[in-house]
Amino acid sequence: MNLLFSWSTGKDSALALYDCLKSSSDQVKGLWTTVNGDREYISFHGVSKALLKKQAASIGLPLSITNLPDNCTNKQYEALIKDVYDSFIENKVEAIAFADLYLEDIRQYREKQLNASGLEGVFPLWRKSTSHTAERFISTGFKAVITTVDQTKIHPRWIGKEFDQEFLTNLPHDVDPCGENGEFHTFVFNGPIFHYQVDYVVKDKVEHGPYITALLTHI
Repeated sequence: MNLLFSWSTGKDSALALYDCLKSSSDQVKGLWTTVNGDREYISFHGVSKALLKKQAASIGLPLSITNLPDNCTNKQYEALIKDVYDSFIENKVEAIAFADLYLEDIRQYREKQLNASGLEGVFPLWRKSTSHTAERFISTGFKAVITTVDQTKIHPRWIGKEFDQEFLTNLPHDVDPCGENGEFHTFVFNGPIFHYQVDYVVKDKVEHGPYITALLTHI
């Protein structure tokens, strides 16, 4: 199938894309990312649009960006996504791949939107063990940095540190190793799908409720 990959810039996306690129049945035509259009950052991941473009360039795939308004409502989001999906269909896209692991309600929501436009959903990591997935990300050779933490779950000292074995070893027992419940987010800057390392700098840090996010941009 000709598919686009729903790209968050984080570790689960990187590993799922890696699996898609190895698949003989899928032809990955590009990356697709939604960005806060007013702030020009990816929400929660704290990645600037400029850094996103640098990352996509290193991967070597075309990048499609959908700008979302600040404080985007669900109704606004669904209308925008419907238009985007229809444009994908016109460009011969057959499916969109996501890096979801086990949140059933999110998958059902995605599939409802996809089906309305005639697209299929591909979920390479679905139902895979999150501890195994986290370990496989590291052992495969990917490099990622922690960009956001829920301070009620993870100490802010991990912001800006690498997602590595030390981080996993020190995670509280009630925190998912992949942060599947939103406990933390990452930015991937190197690995087997990259042609070269993506350099970045922490521009600022912001807090929103229990979350603290490092805002990353390119050097």
